[in-house]
Amino acid sequence: MKLRLLGGLLAATLCLPALTQAGTVSVDWQEPEKFRDVKPANESKKRFRERTLTSLEEHFSELAEQLPADYELVLKVTDLDLAGNVEFGRTQPIRIVRQIFIPSIDFEYELLDGQKQMLQSAEVELKDMNFLSHVRSRYSNQSLGYEKRMLDDWFKSTFKSYLPTK
Repeated sequence: MKLRLLGGLLAATLCLPALTQAGTVSVDWQEPEKFRDVKPANESKKRFRERTLTSLEEHFSELAEQLPADYELVLKVTDLDLAGNVEFGRTQPIRIVRQIFIPSIDFEYELLDGQKQMLQSAEVELKDMNFLSHVRSRYSNQSLGYEKRMLDDWFKSTFKSYLPTK
């Protein structure tokens, strides 16, 4: 019994560093109805835009969880252009993905520590001109996979000094 309890405490202690990583994010979408390309193929514009922005906001939250506890990533998104382009297919509009229709997102960010002191900030015009040339990623079969991969790469390179080493 004591051995099991000791083993449980040891396991919990080893997991503790992972639990201390839990930053947060706040995302402000600036006039999303004017974004370059958040066009639906076969649903209402408003519903598609809401679903797309919610999905990206959830992804930003997952990324921010890698930051130290009490850190906050504050984003103000000013433009979004999804990979591909909506074109009329045989019977209905569809999103066609070609190399010339690259994903991009423009935003400003601030990284704040636990005392709300700004550690880092910048205006970013993020785009992935080689999005179709990458080796398959974990997002290959997901909605917004190209955009999520692009955001992952930006996040890892921008905040590498704040992320845990493996």
